[in-house]
Amino acid sequence: MKNSFNNTNEKNIGQVSKNNPGWSGKGVPNLKTLSYKALRNFKTNLLSGNLSLFINDLKATSINTSAFVFKKNQKNVRCSCCNWTGSAFITTCNSKRVNYYSNCPNCDSRSRHRGLSTLLVQALENKSLDLLFFAPEKILLEILNNHLPNIIIKTTDYYSTDVDFANEDIQNLSFESQSYDYILCNHVIEHVPNDDLAFSELSRLLKTNGKAIITIPGDYHLNPTVEFKQTDSNGHFRHYGLDVIKKMKSYFSKVDAIDLHTISKLEYGVRKNDMAFICTK
Repeated sequence: MKNSFNNTNEKNIGQVSKNNPGWSGKGVPNLKTLSYKALRNFKTNLLSGNLSLFINDLKATSINTSAFVFKKNQKNVRCSCCNWTGSAFITTCNSKRVNYYSNCPNCDSRSRHRGLSTLLVQALENKSLDLLFFAPEKILLEILNNHLPNIIIKTTDYYSTDVDFANEDIQNLSFESQSYDYILCNHVIEHVPNDDLAFSELSRLLKTNGKAIITIPGDYHLNPTVEFKQTDSNGHFRHYGLDVIKKMKSYFSKVDAIDLHTISKLEYGVRKNDMAFICTK
């Protein structure tokens, strides 16, 4: 990688885990907060010429106004992580896309968290087994502690300081080989320059028949992964497609691709093609 490469992940150096998603929600939107957001969107994005973000923000605000102002008394969804119920999950956006009905107002869970709340309980055994959690998220730690209390959990991160093992590069880890029964790695691989090294290291850490549960954002109705010349605004080096399964199979004896939507109740608001990969050593 060239020294001039713009790695937007470096802004996270020295952060704490509460900077990760799934820590604390922003509360249920109301007419006042939504009106303020619309005004800020006009001042910040339209006047500065960021038209794509302005349009997406306008769409998100309109959807949230309908859900939380005009339909606020309806009980259409339930968060499987914190049991909050309401009319909808919060729609968010960036300059590229609108994330429809994504964030829980109470616990900040996203689609993947609500899907994983079901998958983790199904896929992991409640025994005295060692689990390494990359980039830990509070809501998933609570799911594990509440439903699988016998599992021994250790946390690690490259940027965050409030973990059991700080400054660990997933491409070159310091842990001994075959030291963990389980690995949980959510939305990390897309942030590293060399994903082959990352998959190789995860495989090395697992004991025989151990499982790594991995989620990576992507368009899984498509096949090819798209590599970026620079990290995008989210710090991603690439946007994955289904061909990542073939790459994973180079490092694991078995890879099961699970559409989290298919194993979740409709009221959890888990998107179709929100994938999790169970990789067995």
